[in-house]
Amino acid sequence: MQQLDQLDEKLAALLATNTELATETEVDSEQLQQLLQQREVLLQELMAHPERLNKPQWQAAVERTSLLLELIRHHRDRSAGQLKRLQHGQRSMQIYNKFR
Repeated sequence: MQQLDQLDEKLAALLATNTELATETEVDSEQLQQLLQQREVLLQELMAHPERLNKPQWQAAVERTSLLLELIRHHRDRSAGQLKRLQHGQRSMQIYNKFR
C-alpha cells in the first residue's frame, strides 16, 4: 500500500501542478501514462492478495482514485477546449486567407 500511496502522490502532483498554473501547461502524457500503468499493476497485485489489505487504507486508496479521475477529467476537458479553439482559429485563418 505504501507504493500505491507514493504513486498516487506523484500522479496528484503531476496533475495538480498543471491545474494550478495560469499558463495551462501541458501534462506530460508519457509520464502520466507510465504512472497510470504502474498504478494499474500495483492495484492488480493488491487485489490478488486481499488478506494483506487494510480496510481504512483501501478506502483511502479508493477516495484517491476518485480524486485522480476528477483531475484527469479536468485535463481532458481543458485539452478538448483548447483543441476546439485551435481548430476554430485555423478555420478562421483559412477563410481570411481566401478573401485576401
